[in-house]
Amino acid sequence: MRGISLAIAIVLSVLAGCGEVKKAATGDGAKTSAAPAIRLRATGSSFVERMMKKWAPALESQGGRIDYQATGSGKGIQDMLNGETDFGCTDAPLTADQLSKAGGADKVVQVPLVMGGVAVVYNLTDLKSPLNLDGSVLAGIYLGTIKNWNDPAIAAINPGAGLPDKSITVCQRADGSGTSHIFTTYLSGVSADWKSKVGISTQPAWPVGQGGTKSAGVASLVEQTPGAVGYVELSFALEKKNLKSAKLKNSSGKFIEPTLEAVTAAAGALKEIPDDLVVNLTNLPGETSYPVCGTVWAVFKKDLKKDKLAAVVKSFTWALSEDGQKMAPPENYARLPDAIAAKAKEILAKLPVN
Repeated sequence: MRGISLAIAIVLSVLAGCGEVKKAATGDGAKTSAAPAIRLRATGSSFVERMMKKWAPALESQGGRIDYQATGSGKGIQDMLNGETDFGCTDAPLTADQLSKAGGADKVVQVPLVMGGVAVVYNLTDLKSPLNLDGSVLAGIYLGTIKNWNDPAIAAINPGAGLPDKSITVCQRADGSGTSHIFTTYLSGVSADWKSKVGISTQPAWPVGQGGTKSAGVASLVEQTPGAVGYVELSFALEKKNLKSAKLKNSSGKFIEPTLEAVTAAAGALKEIPDDLVVNLTNLPGETSYPVCGTVWAVFKKDLKKDKLAAVVKSFTWALSEDGQKMAPPENYARLPDAIAAKAKEILAKLPVN
């Protein structure tokens, strides 16, 4: 009898202990594990690749584990439209045809993330001073009507520079590229010939030259070819110290180096911000404005699954916050003007994520 009583006492003690453990585990002071981050697949702009990687740890804490591949803006939008990815990144806003394929403007969201510029890089090792270029000269070079570095049109804006008697090798993006869209937007705005003969495109029908894939491919062509000229993302040009970047003449007649400060100055010259946030940042007024600037957008459909839509909205809301934007300049991107970031967050806040 005494043995049975002892056994019962032990059992009751164990059960009581389990109750205490359970109570402790569910008490107010207990640590609860966070819900796992939602995997978000994305492709697109090589321009924004480094920024996406820099943001990645913080975005995961917001609930979105982003697997991003830099495929070029054109491929990024196509993948998003085909439902192969959850969002795409592009340096070119959606065209009317792309909006139609998405189901209409009310079925898709475009939010800006950061800004940057397009630097014109060149390989002229014996040049005595930094190269000056303007819109009409650049358009002539890319149209093939200006073929030599000592052409009178180039010499006129580079007095005493010692321009060589050397043929110009034109280099451009071969892949569908938002960088090309920004560059051709600029050329179309400053050259009637370019606008009528080639126009604005992510993958234009280049009259002359040779193509490279992404900014790295264009930069490699320029580096390897004496007398070459090309265009690359500003973040890439700032990182590649061996690349020389031309000063471009802005709408105020000043020759401006491609810098983050000059991109920020251009954005500050915007007079109005449209509701869809699709802004043209090329050839804006201001003595310190760089003339070839652009924005990178994240684009996604509103009919994403609820959990993925919520993760996208939370992630990009954070990217547009002060914490997200202050990370841009150290990575050679320009942060968005506060007014644009605020409007973008308003758009995200209206999406049905609950």
